[in-house]
Amino acid sequence: MMLRDKFLTAGLFLFTTLSFAQSVYVGKYNEISHTSLDSANNTIFVFFKDYYKKIDLETFEIDSVKIVVGPQFGFIGAKPVLVNSNYYFVHTQGGIVYKLQNDTIKRIDNSFNHKMQINSNIFVYDDKILRYGGYGFWSARNFFTYFDTDLLEWETISPVNSKEVPKGTFDGLYILDNDNAYIFNGKSIDDFNKTEMYFNNEVWKYNFKLNEWRYLGTSEFIDLTHFPHPIRYKKTLLVLYTNGISTIDLGNNKHTKFKHGKYSNNVIASLNHYFLNDRFYFFTFRSNSANYNVNLRSASENEFMGEFISEKPFYSNYNLLKGSFSLVAGLLFMALLANFGFKQFKKRKKIVLLDNGLRFQNKFIEFDEKAMEILKLLVLGTEVSSNKILSIVEEKQYSAAHNERIKVQKLDEINLKIKTLLAFSEDIVQSKKSDNDKRIRLYFINKNLFFLQ
Repeated sequence: MMLRDKFLTAGLFLFTTLSFAQSVYVGKYNEISHTSLDSANNTIFVFFKDYYKKIDLETFEIDSVKIVVGPQFGFIGAKPVLVNSNYYFVHTQGGIVYKLQNDTIKRIDNSFNHKMQINSNIFVYDDKILRYGGYGFWSARNFFTYFDTDLLEWETISPVNSKEVPKGTFDGLYILDNDNAYIFNGKSIDDFNKTEMYFNNEVWKYNFKLNEWRYLGTSEFIDLTHFPHPIRYKKTLLVLYTNGISTIDLGNNKHTKFKHGKYSNNVIASLNHYFLNDRFYFFTFRSNSANYNVNLRSASENEFMGEFISEKPFYSNYNLLKGSFSLVAGLLFMALLANFGFKQFKKRKKIVLLDNGLRFQNKFIEFDEKAMEILKLLVLGTEVSSNKILSIVEEKQYSAAHNERIKVQKLDEINLKIKTLLAFSEDIVQSKKSDNDKRIRLYFINKNLFFLQ
C-alpha cells in the first residue's frame, strides 16, 4: 500500500506540473519586502519582515527560513544583492551594507548613510557590488563605486582611459553585458538651477577592462510609470507597457516591440520578475483573491511575449551621418512635408500656444506676459519647480508670503481660463512633491492637450 501511495503522489505531482504550467502560492502582497533571483542555484528568494522563502524553480518547492533582523535594518531602504551565493543588502541612499549571515542580517560596512547616491544603479560585476550615479544635495554622480569586502568600505573606479565622461545621472537604467555597462534613461540636474532636473537622453557605455567611457548617442524616453521594474532578458532589457512589450538591445542598438503574450499582461507591476533558462518567472495575484495573495508562475517565451510588431535603432548618433548628408537632406525634406501635413491635422484637435494666449479650434483666450511665460515652461519643458514659477511672478517690494500668494493666484487664473476654454472641470496645471527631495514642489501640465511643434 505504501509503494502504491508513493506512485500515486508522484503521478499527481507530475500531472499538476504539466497541466497547470507551474504556479505556487508565495504569500500576501503587502507582506513582501523584496524578491531576488539566484541564477546559479535556479532559485528565487522572497523576503518578508522576519523570514524568507526559497523557491526551487525546477520543482516549485518552497523552503521557509526564519531570520533575525536588527532594529536598525529596514527592507524598504535596502536592495538585496547576491554575490557568490551570499546575500547583501545595500542601502539605496548611501553607504550602509548588511549581510545575511547564519540566518541573521547584520551590518558589515565601515561607512555611513551619506544620502549622496539616492536612486543609483546597483548591480554585481566581477563578484563585486557596484553602484553608478545617484542623487544627493542638488547634484548627481557620474562615476562607479564598489564595495571592498576586505576593507568593508566603498571605493571609486577611475575612468583613466576616457577622453570624455557623461553628465551625472540618477533614477536611470543600465544593461550589463560582459565587461560593458550601458547607462541611459536617467535624470540630471540643471547646471545653472540646482533645483531643476531634466531627462538626460544620452546613452553611454563603460568598459570595465579598459576603464573607458564611450558616448553612443541619444535615445527616446522609456516610460516606467506603470511598470517600474524592467526584466533582464538575455542580453537585453525587457520593458512592459500597458499596450505591449519592448526589448532594448544596446549591444546591437535595437529597440524591438511586441504584443503582449498570454501572461505578460497580468504581472504585478511593483514586483521584480525574472528570465532564466528560456523561461519567465513572474508574480501574479491569485484569481478571486480578496487578500491580494501572490502566486509565482512560470511561462515559456512564446507564452509571455506576443507577436513581433516592429524594430528600429534605440539610439542615434548624428555625427555618424555626416558622410551621407545628401541622402539625409532628401529624406528630411520628405519627412518635413509629411510632418507638416500631419501637424496641420493635429492642430485642429489640440490647444495651440500663441505669443499672447491660447487657441482651441475656433476659440481664443488671452493671457498676460507672465502667464504665457509660465505656460511655455510647463508645455515645452518638463516638471517646473515652485521657485522657477515664483521667480517669474514675484515683485521685489512684497514679502515672501505675499509673493507666494501672487504665484498661487496666477496658477489659479491659468487653470480657470484653460478650463473655460476646454469646458473642463479639472485643473490642467497640477503639482506634486519631488520624489528625490520632498522640500521641492514641482508643477506639471497635461501635454497631450497641446499642439507641440
